[in-house]
Amino acid sequence: MLEVRDLRVSYGRIRALQGVSLDVAEGEIVALIGANGAGKSSTMNTISGVVRAAAGEIRLDGESLVGLPSHRVVRRGVVQVPEGRLIFAGLTIEENLRLAAAAAHDRRRETEELERVLGLFPMLRDRLTERGSSLSGGQAQMLALARGLIAAPRLLLLDEPSLGLAPLAAREVFDLIPRLRESGVTILLVEQNVRQALAVADRGYVLEGGRVTLDGDAGALLGDELLVSSYLGIQGKEVA
Repeated sequence: MLEVRDLRVSYGRIRALQGVSLDVAEGEIVALIGANGAGKSSTMNTISGVVRAAAGEIRLDGESLVGLPSHRVVRRGVVQVPEGRLIFAGLTIEENLRLAAAAAHDRRRETEELERVLGLFPMLRDRLTERGSSLSGGQAQMLALARGLIAAPRLLLLDEPSLGLAPLAAREVFDLIPRLRESGVTILLVEQNVRQALAVADRGYVLEGGRVTLDGDAGALLGDELLVSSYLGIQGKEVA
């Protein structure tokens, strides 16, 4: 489904990605893990069209996404839920969702897509008239996920969905990810919580210094204590 080959990205003289290659098959959950500054978000932002690649190829079902603006990438079925959620705090929950639906669909489909997404997030249905600023961190993440799903993506890019969340809220988010796959969405997941990411993923890629240094079955990576505790500089107890 998604093929990334020799992807290179620079910010001025800083080389953020130095030849990243990865694949995501339809129906998979693939985790992209690594320490801060490894290039995880740069990879996601380049796939989604927010950042322009210096070199390399990004293909969805064999068709290139390189050079497309982000709104055209969305129309191809690739939607990013960004790090930090970035909901519109001054708008109501319904306005946040309808704005996302309008950007991805013609207006005839807005209500249909809204009903579909609210079926996955009943908490949001009960609070449609409340402003985004009234939501807790976990609730705001649910709204960010719903806003991404209302665009009816084939490939969902989840960037640090547990960032800044209390443990219970983070667990709720990770419990939801397999359900999103069951609804027909393929997922590329960036997450610093190594154990939780690999526990829900089929496969994983490890980034270090803008390069893929390790990849494989998620279960095998999860069982590698050296990877979890030392390779990424993260103690296993802290990410359990």
